[in-house]
Amino acid sequence: MTALALLFIAVTFLRADLALRLRLWLRPASGIEVVSRLQHPIVRHVVRFAEFFTGFRITVDPWASPPLPDRFLLVTNHQSMADIPLLMWAFPRHDLRFVAKKELGRFIPYISLSLRTGGHAIISRTGDFRDGAREMARLADLSARGISPAVFPEGTRSRTGRVGRFSSGAVRIILERASLPVLAAAVDGGWRIGKLKGLLVNFGRTRYRIRLLALHPAPRGKRQILETLGKVEQEIRAQMHDWRAGGD
Repeated sequence: MTALALLFIAVTFLRADLALRLRLWLRPASGIEVVSRLQHPIVRHVVRFAEFFTGFRITVDPWASPPLPDRFLLVTNHQSMADIPLLMWAFPRHDLRFVAKKELGRFIPYISLSLRTGGHAIISRTGDFRDGAREMARLADLSARGISPAVFPEGTRSRTGRVGRFSSGAVRIILERASLPVLAAAVDGGWRIGKLKGLLVNFGRTRYRIRLLALHPAPRGKRQILETLGKVEQEIRAQMHDWRAGGD
């Protein structure tokens, strides 16, 4: 059943890739708008296939108050490639764009093309820092169009689910460029399907969880940005500790 689910998901991405390429051919400058229209229907299909065929479960704890603003900077931990589409699924009323590594921008049907043309920040871990800074500044500027940037401050995926050390670089560049409230969120379960073997063995037995933790006012200046990021890191670590201890 896992193989069947992966087949349907692959077909979904292939069809989406063709649809995106056709629309970009008709309107070459419309990448951001086209990706915004396509991404939520696609991730809904992917999640439905995973749940129906394998028993994969994704839960998003309800957010009570205050109401989420139209735009924010989403800061969360990182466990697998699945984090990006599943976080998109968790925010059906918001238009998210991520800071993603350069390797994801090639060879993955639909995903790579949407990252390159949809306004995501594509950065290289070994490239010139100035190139990465320009990408993140461009992402910050998209908030004026109603887009919410999303950052994984660990900079890489956790293979064990443990939260890695946070880096402030991307968060500082974005918040110094755009005044945005900061939404802290924790994710868990992706590390179980982060590699091919884990995907094949654990897909149907994985519970993927997303919890929105706190909404912080837009920080001003370097000091407030670093203080806010420190609070977010503590909140995420506390939530992961609670989950590991058996808390709901």
